[in-house]
Amino acid sequence: MKLYSATIPGAALNIRSREAYYAGQKQLFAVVVILVAIVPLVFISWTAARFYQNSWLAKTSAEMQSLAESRGELIDLFLNNQENLLAGLVELYEPAWLAAPGNLEKLFAAMNRDGVIVDLGLIAGDGAHLGYTGPYAEHLKGKNYATAKWFAEVMENGRYVSDVFSGYRGVPHIIVAVTDPGRTWLLRATINSELFNALLASAEVGPGGDAFIINRNGEMQTPSRLGSTALSAEEKSLLATDRALAVHQSPDYLYAAAAIKNSDWLLVLKTDINSSLADFYRAKKRDNLIILAAALLILAVATILMRSMMNRVEGADRQRMQLYDRIRHSEKMALIGRMAASVAHEINNPLQIIGDQAGWLDELLDEEKPEALKNSAEYRTAFQKIRAQVKRASTITHRLLGFSRSTEGTKSRVGINALLEDTVSFLEKEARNHRIAIRRNLDPALPDITTDSAQLQQVFLNILNNAFDAIGKEGAVTISTSLTRGQIRVEIADSGPGLSPEALGKIFEPFFTTKQAGTGIGLSISYNIVERLGGAIEARNGKTGGGIFTVTLPVGDRPKEDTP
Repeated sequence: MKLYSATIPGAALNIRSREAYYAGQKQLFAVVVILVAIVPLVFISWTAARFYQNSWLAKTSAEMQSLAESRGELIDLFLNNQENLLAGLVELYEPAWLAAPGNLEKLFAAMNRDGVIVDLGLIAGDGAHLGYTGPYAEHLKGKNYATAKWFAEVMENGRYVSDVFSGYRGVPHIIVAVTDPGRTWLLRATINSELFNALLASAEVGPGGDAFIINRNGEMQTPSRLGSTALSAEEKSLLATDRALAVHQSPDYLYAAAAIKNSDWLLVLKTDINSSLADFYRAKKRDNLIILAAALLILAVATILMRSMMNRVEGADRQRMQLYDRIRHSEKMALIGRMAASVAHEINNPLQIIGDQAGWLDELLDEEKPEALKNSAEYRTAFQKIRAQVKRASTITHRLLGFSRSTEGTKSRVGINALLEDTVSFLEKEARNHRIAIRRNLDPALPDITTDSAQLQQVFLNILNNAFDAIGKEGAVTISTSLTRGQIRVEIADSGPGLSPEALGKIFEPFFTTKQAGTGIGLSISYNIVERLGGAIEARNGKTGGGIFTVTLPVGDRPKEDTP
């Protein structure tokens, strides 16, 4: 024969308590609420904020790109006008006329009614000054530009617009120069820096924004609104990648760049993202607070509803389990009752025969001659003992029949207080012997009820006997009665050590006992009797120790039907 063995994992035997189960259900419900209600709310808010921010960036980028393009065209047009103006003067006038005293001043006054240029100079092909009108005459008197970079450029290309430089004046400025076709002389004009910078100052780049022009080396050709004198390393890297019309974005700024002056310069418009989106961030913060409040409200309401619902489910489940336990207990009691009835009936017949035979033998002794029987007295004593033990055994079987509901009780009007006093009278002597005080706290206004006084007295007697056993010696038993919600309530409290948690759970089960010589059937019979009389019995420990048994009985005649 083969033997097979298997191992059951410990996790499979780890049965969760019902409290842990419902706690897990509450947590699961909270997670579901968060996932179903709060997460979509947060996601919608986040996507809406991202959409608005991206839309603003796209719109602002397009606006800045258009603004950079239009400003670049305006600056190119401005510079071209200055070049064309000087080129027209070069075609109209001869250098000898321009060099004559007073003519250059008249020409400068005529052409500069708007204050676009600061000065006007006539320079020979060898770099010498032939004439000058403007505020820097003393600085430039006798100067020769033959070695100047800008002079070489204009002599080579015929026209030239310089970067910002200081030169002999010691003041940053931009010049426009145009030569005659033969490269024998040229006119040079200095652009009004304030007027030129105003072309950028009027650009709408938002709060914290900036507008400036840089050359190919990344050097600023116009002053920064923010007071910067040079580009940061990040800006140099960002703007050096593409000098065509483009929009660049960094974590904090948005840049629009447009190439001007034949790509020698780069017009840069810069806007501060955080400053421009300040209203959006405030609105976003307000929305986040509203969403947080809504999420907390949803969570609170869901938690309240969930707890209410789960508490009801848990309560219904607890009632179901209690009902199931009562049904299971009733079925157990019914099964034990049937077994007890069967045992009682089987034992009663032999006991009856033994008792009858013992009585018949006792009668036969009367017919015998006394002198013929040496031990007649011992025989009669033995027969009496046999009949006494048969009677005792019959009493036990009668109790078993009572436990199995085979006997029918008689119901009558009973006063509970009087019944308790009658029951206590049986135990007063035992109480005195063990120095146990019996205290009474009986409600005199209790109504009489219709019940089986004999069986009810058996219940009280059983509880009191158990209380005496729990106390042992030197203690007290308190009997209290009251009328509560249409039911009579009887409490019997002892000053003993109380009941263990295990005993509280099994106290009314048949054959469970905490006594060394107990049968464990008394409280089961009491439970059965009280339930049959329409009441209930329960056990608990007192706050200061000791056990308390409570019997509740209906005032009306509403006993439960016996279970078949």
